[in-house]
Amino acid sequence: MVARPDSPKTSYAPLPVFRARGPPREVGEQLGERFAKEAARAVEIFRKELTWEKGATFDGARRYGRKILPRIEAWYPDFVEEMRGYAKGSAIPFDTLLAQWSGHSPSAGLKGCTDVAVGPEQTADGSVLAAHNEDYTPDYDGLVAPVRVAVDGKPEFFAMSYQGLFPTIGLNELGISLTGNAVSPNDVRVGIPKMFAPRRVLEARTLKEALEWAMPAGRSSSFNNIVCSREGELYSLEGSATDFEALYGAGGWLVHTNHYVGAKMLRYEADPHAKFCSILRYNRARKLLDPSLGRVTPETIMAIQRDHLSRPDSICRHENPADPEADRVKTLFGSVLNLTKGEAYISGSTPCATEYRVFRFGG
Repeated sequence: MVARPDSPKTSYAPLPVFRARGPPREVGEQLGERFAKEAARAVEIFRKELTWEKGATFDGARRYGRKILPRIEAWYPDFVEEMRGYAKGSAIPFDTLLAQWSGHSPSAGLKGCTDVAVGPEQTADGSVLAAHNEDYTPDYDGLVAPVRVAVDGKPEFFAMSYQGLFPTIGLNELGISLTGNAVSPNDVRVGIPKMFAPRRVLEARTLKEALEWAMPAGRSSSFNNIVCSREGELYSLEGSATDFEALYGAGGWLVHTNHYVGAKMLRYEADPHAKFCSILRYNRARKLLDPSLGRVTPETIMAIQRDHLSRPDSICRHENPADPEADRVKTLFGSVLNLTKGEAYISGSTPCATEYRVFRFGG
């Protein structure tokens, strides 16, 4: 049964979370050992994704990874060390791991997602909430894992990470969150892959660091990275390879899906005619949120995340078997982060069919 937007739910089962800590390479080894099966399965999926575009090959992806590695190392050397440790722990060759997340795969990051962020002036108890539905290839269901990572000398963070390594959403102990969604810019180039910026944002100690790291100058492409702080600062950073626009949640809330809405970024939209699902979800989420402004709770947002208007292309997305395999998508999990309380509520799979469970710092 779908909860009414403002109906309270006071009890959530704990979310099992794998914890890794230590120097970067040791953290990587711990994650690789724990998620070796998920890593192997993700490589199989990557190989299949390469068949969806003419001319794409595994060897080509590895060559591309080697080409961009110096750029990544210059910008984020600690995480490269973590990846090397992960490669050892998982028995996945480092160049394979790099190829997989290099951005070479044409399908990577093009599937969707719906995001909501609400500041203290619009919530029932003054909390800051950042929320995300992760919409991606159904093959990845179960391969996005909850992890708690503490790299020596850096803020500890919670994240939902692909094969335990690459975060798609997260919250650090200092109250800085990263959520966001895919956009389709027309200026893609060789550079730092877009999957690396979200991981670095979770190491930020200040909001300024988080904003800077969300948009590295030498990036190849970009997500719309949503960065929020426990003080109620809400930023939706619409990015492309060469430009960005910082949309500010001036009214204490914001919504974003998968098309550009900032006037500066409209010229970077690769194919506006491919964005009707995104437009539908964007307006639907805004409409559902509006009546609860000033009294929003995590349950308010969970109800939005379960919405099925225009199913299967709804906020809670479901696979359509009539679509070509490369275009199929489903919501892998729903999430609500409470930055004020240091909590994360995560659904097991589609929000309509699985319960949310809770992670708490200090728990």
